[in-house]
Amino acid sequence: MNHTLYFAPGTCSRVVMAALAHLDLACQAEQVKLAEGQQRSAAYLAINPKGKVPVLVTPEGPLTDVIAIAVYLDDQATIQGKKERLLPLQGFARATAMSWLSWCAGTIHPLIYRLRMTARIHPDVSQHEIVRTAAMQELTQQLQVAEQQLSSETGLWLAASEWTLADAYLLWAWQRAQLAGLDSSQWPALEKWSQRAEQHPSWQLAMAIEAKAS
Repeated sequence: MNHTLYFAPGTCSRVVMAALAHLDLACQAEQVKLAEGQQRSAAYLAINPKGKVPVLVTPEGPLTDVIAIAVYLDDQATIQGKKERLLPLQGFARATAMSWLSWCAGTIHPLIYRLRMTARIHPDVSQHEIVRTAAMQELTQQLQVAEQQLSSETGLWLAASEWTLADAYLLWAWQRAQLAGLDSSQWPALEKWSQRAEQHPSWQLAMAIEAKAS
């Protein structure tokens, strides 16, 4: 598998690393030093004009955004006869997992961005606290959706009884939110889930790969 993942430590590229680890797919990891502005360099923009991470360079070309990469990697796992999957194969179970994954990418991730990268949302420093407060309020409401799911009898993972990539994505967001001041004690089910998710082999291996490649 001749693929290269461009990543930055601590970013959502960690979710793609967890996907690669879970599927046992080989991939070269190349760090993009965001603090040095490498994501805006001509060389990097030639690979990913969006100027963001992650980007997975495949034999067919570069692929950006976590959900698109996840679907592609799941297809690669099928082609290679791998046993594990990032999402259920079909039907309502697959749609449910995709729904959670989309929620992480389309709702939770942007709220984390507003909390952590407020200066990029609004240039006026006097407005930053307003932006952060609004984002935290919305995040608090949205996390209650996951809390309810994980409090149910089948709520071992977001998509019921089996780990999916949505769990890795939400774990990344959960950890970023805590760094931004989220009081995690409000959600006991999420706290217990996060402990399971942190110990999941795919997450542990992703952390090790990131540390080694950094």
